[in-house]
Amino acid sequence: MAVDQVTEDEAAASLLIEEAVLIRFAEGSREAFEWLVRQYREPAVRFAYHLTGNYHTAEDLAQDCFAYLLVYPEKYDYRASFKTYLFTILRNKSIDSVRKRARQQSLPYTAESSSVHNPDEGNPERLAIIREEDVEWRRRLHQMKPDYGQAVYLVDVGQMSYEQAAAVMGRNQVSFKVLLHRARKKLRQIYEKEEWDCEVNGTGTVISG
Repeated sequence: MAVDQVTEDEAAASLLIEEAVLIRFAEGSREAFEWLVRQYREPAVRFAYHLTGNYHTAEDLAQDCFAYLLVYPEKYDYRASFKTYLFTILRNKSIDSVRKRARQQSLPYTAESSSVHNPDEGNPERLAIIREEDVEWRRRLHQMKPDYGQAVYLVDVGQMSYEQAAAVMGRNQVSFKVLLHRARKKLRQIYEKEEWDCEVNGTGTVISG
């Protein structure tokens, strides 16, 4: 059997397993809920970290989302994939958190970020999420409008379909595709500027994200 066929079969089997778990989750199964947490906790923390720039905040927001799901399992109605539903809740909570932090005039993003990059903290998961090679990628996304960065992240990092990513951002697919096109164009401009700056400075190299 071809490799791509095996991959398709595995993906189909995984989807069937998740569908069965979601039925049990909607019925109030704690075991099914814990399966979903194991499956989606790390992607949730990564997305929240992208939105907030703070690992501790990202952990708290992901935990809040799962707590909400545990209390209100009946609110998931299967019209969207579970990941789409989870990321939609997480995006809304992250936006609220960032706005609240701005109102409280807390430390700026760069100062907060410096504390969570300390390797001496010894948290393997944290170090996996906040990898050195992610720094440049995240920096480029944060040079763009927030919606641009989110669109690129959801599709290119989160591996979501246009339909799923559009749902997370509360847009129709046509609007989302236009947004993503503009975001990728802006990202190319950022890369081109970096390449030009490297040539001008005589380094000849650009750090990849």
